Amino acid sequence: MKKRSKIFLLTPLVFLVGCQSVLDAPTTVEQPTQQISHQDPQWQAHLAALAKIHSYKATGQFGYISPEERFSSHFDWQYNNTTNFGLELSSNLSSKSLKLHRNARGLTISDSEGNSRSDRDIDALMQEIIGVAFPIDQFAYWLKGQPEKNGQYTVNDKRQLAQFSYPIKGVVWKVSYVSYDETKQPNLPKLIVLENGSQTLKIRIDNWTY
Repeated sequence: MKKRSKIFLLTPLVFLVGCQSVLDAPTTVEQPTQQISHQDPQWQAHLAALAKIHSYKATGQFGYISPEERFSSHFDWQYNNTTNFGLELSSNLSSKSLKLHRNARGLTISDSEGNSRSDRDIDALMQEIIGVAFPIDQFAYWLKGQPEKNGQYTVNDKRQLAQFSYPIKGVVWKVSYVSYDETKQPNLPKLIVLENGSQTLKIRIDNWTY
């Protein structure tokens, strides 16, 4: 039944095709030529600027790759605070959509067909419906390129977040920041790749509003 639920919710979002699909985006991140200290003044100034972005909106493409399936969709992310944010996945080939909404009581996942599930155990619900035990609460910070304060991470030569790893339920996610929108101040991620060995998530941000 869990497998059936996952397929039912995700199938309408499959197949954003064309050369601009995020599934074709590169995954390699440029490594820094020197080790940048986490106390580097420029990096600390960048972190301070990111921390001032409290609520924001980001839109773009989201791609998922595993041995069993591949799909891509448009996404619309609206973040207000730690217990009030939402993510919508949709396709320009269909009127159907999938929505995730976080509130103080937990997470609700619903689709445009009227199906809905809510649970206080966010990780379990993500695993059951989406098929990925993904830390959605941390996503708001990852999307901005803002690491955990005492986490293990790498800073690139431009004083932007380059890579870090995050363990969840025995699985380690490697997060790589392939490119940034340097027209934004502070610079904000443009392409992020998340990998856990068997699954890859590619996130391309086309527009930022904050």
